[in-house]
Amino acid sequence: MSRLLPFLAAILFVLAPAHAQYRSTADSIAAAQPAFRASQLIAPGALLASGVAIHCFAHESWDYAVNDAFSRWRGSSGGTEFDDWVQYLPYAADLGLALTGVPARNSFLDRTMECAVSVLALTVITRTMKAVIDSPRPIGDSRSFPSGHTGTVFTGAELVRMEYGWGWGAGAYAVAAAVGVMRMYNGAHWFSDVLAGAGIGILSAHIGRWLLDPAKRLFGIPDTEWGSGRRKDRPAPTAGVVSSVDPYSGALCMGLALRF
Repeated sequence: MSRLLPFLAAILFVLAPAHAQYRSTADSIAAAQPAFRASQLIAPGALLASGVAIHCFAHESWDYAVNDAFSRWRGSSGGTEFDDWVQYLPYAADLGLALTGVPARNSFLDRTMECAVSVLALTVITRTMKAVIDSPRPIGDSRSFPSGHTGTVFTGAELVRMEYGWGWGAGAYAVAAAVGVMRMYNGAHWFSDVLAGAGIGILSAHIGRWLLDPAKRLFGIPDTEWGSGRRKDRPAPTAGVVSSVDPYSGALCMGLALRF
């Protein structure tokens, strides 16, 4: 436990220079990818700091109390595998919604790269922390802190929010919260594990966004519109009034023409 705080401080030291500005090309899909903003660290930082504080200083009070409540709720029934599968649902939404016509910020290729970089960042952070921090689970082996399932689903939820806005993002976050609850219900994680996992997941999604343009330049991947859900190849809707003269009565006729 004594190694937890120095390790997290090292992570923040490494991530601090990530504020470099990333330029975009003139024919980019949308506007330039957003540069690092300090406000993007508020939510993940608060969740991660809360998880660390509870795990280090209030483990026996907060974590044990929450675990006891979930144990009473679970009773004699066994756990569920619900969280093992649903954790990937936000990724399917992130990649697939635009293919059904829902407008996304980025193309399918960009979303795929962003997702891959985010998952890579999440994997490196969580696995390193689990290897360094020897924390027993409520039920089972060690490597409890942080929750990998929670980090996975919150990464996907934040990717959905960034691509499609809060309309779809709220649903993705509801799924993420459900997975976090089920990790505690199954006795696989403490409350502090879930809080920290959620913070790391959101942070990992932003890392994927911050590094998208550099990754595209590194591999020489051009911008594309395919799979963005936007139909720019269609002409803009137009309307016009057409006048004519009836050849029999000589009356002036007016008509409305629509093009869409």
